[in-house]
Amino acid sequence: MGKLTTLNGILKDEASQMKLNVVHLCSSVNAKTIDLALLKATSHTSHNPPSDKYVTFLQSTVDTCYGPETVAAILHRLRLTTDVCVAAKCLILLHKMIKAESGYNGEDSLRDSNSHRTLIYNQGGSNLKLNDLNVNSSRFTRELTPWVQWYKQYLDCYLSISEVLGVTPNIKDKTEDKRLETQRVSSYTTDCIFKQIDFLVDLFEHISDRPKTPTSKLNKIIIEMIELMVQDYFSVIKLIRIRFEELNERVAKPYELVPVLERLSNCKEGLNEFSWRSKYLIEDFWCLVSKLKDM
Repeated sequence: MGKLTTLNGILKDEASQMKLNVVHLCSSVNAKTIDLALLKATSHTSHNPPSDKYVTFLQSTVDTCYGPETVAAILHRLRLTTDVCVAAKCLILLHKMIKAESGYNGEDSLRDSNSHRTLIYNQGGSNLKLNDLNVNSSRFTRELTPWVQWYKQYLDCYLSISEVLGVTPNIKDKTEDKRLETQRVSSYTTDCIFKQIDFLVDLFEHISDRPKTPTSKLNKIIIEMIELMVQDYFSVIKLIRIRFEELNERVAKPYELVPVLERLSNCKEGLNEFSWRSKYLIEDFWCLVSKLKDM
């Protein structure tokens, strides 16, 4: 980071801190603490992703009355900033806030106004808005910009899936989680399962179309984006597999799956980079895809 860029970032962070102190003269201590943690997590002067310390604090507000305020504050900072690094950190924070949401409210939970997802994405409309970003300030920002633009679209896709499923696609490795998800899917209509699979495959396509990973120098923000994306990828594999298995029991020749299976096959090469992370899960999944294609 150049000296002028660093100085500019320091001045912007100090100005934001002064503004925060003025705005919160009559506010609650909790509201000021949330905004201060957000400023620290999305500073201009660091090329690292948001600190775990501030992420954990902001995530702790998710299931409290301060949750909507936290999400709204992150969205506001995202819309206003022209700094690529700050925008990237805001998107990462939003992703982690969504993943921290607890509870499953069924397919119709998207109508629940208490879900913080609806503040970001509701009935096909996204509130994830990027400002005109200052791309040419450094090689780092030029490298990061296509990832920020892609990541914004990726989160839109992720949230559209949440809307269709009624829950974030964030299934864990626990046997109980799989049992509950299998039980839920068994109660859905066949048309509903096909619709859900169609949206889940959208995420595979977005992951496959990601920008090239920089090789010149370690970019910790991009690495954090990829890590969150890979977690989603493994979750979506489990969710699709459960739905494929349910359809396989219901339909003798699931010809309607053919277009989806072709889309999946077209993504496979672009997803091979992550195969080593969970070898058996991925091998079993692609074996099931091949089996269904051959039926």
